[in-house]
Amino acid sequence: MTNPDSLSKKNLVFDKINYYKYPVSQNDKPFKFKISYNYENQKPYRWLELDSAGKVMTDYIYEYDENWVQTGAKYREDGTTDFSVEKVSFRNDSTMITKWLDSIGNVYYTMVDNLNKFNKTYRAEFIGDKSHGFDSTFYTREGFQKRIFFTSVSGKVYNDRSFEYDSTNSNNDWVIRRKIMDDTIREIQKREIHYENDYIADNGRFYEGFISTREWSENVFSFTRDESLLFFTRTSDWVNQTPYISKLKNGIYTEPEQITELGTIYNGAISPSRDKIIFCTRSDNELTIFLANKKNNHWTDVIDLTATSGLHGGYFHWLNDLELCFQSEENNGDLVIVELKENKLKLTDKLDVLNTETGTEFSPYISSDKKYIIFTRYLEGDKNNQGFFVSYNQGNSNSVEWSKPTRLEMLPYGWSARMINNNAKFMYTDGDNIYTLKSEKLNLKTK
Repeated sequence: MTNPDSLSKKNLVFDKINYYKYPVSQNDKPFKFKISYNYENQKPYRWLELDSAGKVMTDYIYEYDENWVQTGAKYREDGTTDFSVEKVSFRNDSTMITKWLDSIGNVYYTMVDNLNKFNKTYRAEFIGDKSHGFDSTFYTREGFQKRIFFTSVSGKVYNDRSFEYDSTNSNNDWVIRRKIMDDTIREIQKREIHYENDYIADNGRFYEGFISTREWSENVFSFTRDESLLFFTRTSDWVNQTPYISKLKNGIYTEPEQITELGTIYNGAISPSRDKIIFCTRSDNELTIFLANKKNNHWTDVIDLTATSGLHGGYFHWLNDLELCFQSEENNGDLVIVELKENKLKLTDKLDVLNTETGTEFSPYISSDKKYIIFTRYLEGDKNNQGFFVSYNQGNSNSVEWSKPTRLEMLPYGWSARMINNNAKFMYTDGDNIYTLKSEKLNLKTK
């Protein structure tokens, strides 16, 4: 028998299965989704099952030791915020033991998986106080699931389902399959597949399910210079947003961690060297600027930059660790350049050519070589002045001369423009989700 894993020419790092009730008409939408993420070493990181509205029903995160042997998992179901715990061990190379623990660490359920030579489960016994029965799984020559059913201790068969595969791609991964029960097609399952660190979903959402979510609105975001940390805010209340950080591990951004020391903020950005976060709070339509310094792994050293500098504003972009561009409060919001020195902000450029007298300019991104700036403009009642704009440097990095901005008409309205992956991908938010697309679609004149 051919090892199905040897057929793959590319590393599968992200897939999304869309489940449709059969028969399927042209306008039907999936009744649920399952999204799976792998580390770049092909070990599974996480899978999530979502309902038709995108609400997470199950969230399952794998845990490993330093040798990448699975030691357990944590999971949550039906919208709960706290994770439950599984512990995993191996009796031998072909037997995996999974134990479910209660809140005080006692085992209340056990599953014993018998593995084939490709480490896929062919028999799984479920044990509480006693054995309840077992699942049997059969596979095709390609390693796809062919039939699964449960057999009780009395020998009765339940939940017997089989799969027929209608389509595979050039990488020998299945794309479309039918789920059959009682000799009747019940579902059509369509699979969206991405390879080799391409986390751009077909709908554009960035890490759909646990960074870009349906339950919350993901707003401004930024990266450190090496892109090992992602900072972003999440909210259901526009003024009071919660800051988070997600760490890059083995090629994938992992579960976001709340920065509790900062409380709630309006927006902010992490510094290129990862040791500072500049942020603002909003009260009575006034934006107060703060700087948080990381000390002893905590963001506890917070300085009021508005008090030390007299400047108000938000929607920040770090050009480097000492220079920023952000939206000041002048003229309903103008872009400015400031220098950060000795915990004070010093205004160095008002960027007059980019700003309008009555519109709002905010959320800038300046390329590292200063060849262009992308920002958002909003002028009430004027659709031609709403959206992303780009301006090119007609001078050089030492003497910048910005051109008259033009609108990037291929983009929807949004903000928090960013380039990542050596400028291969463009990112933004629409205020609800973070989106990614290939930067070549912007047709930027950078050469």
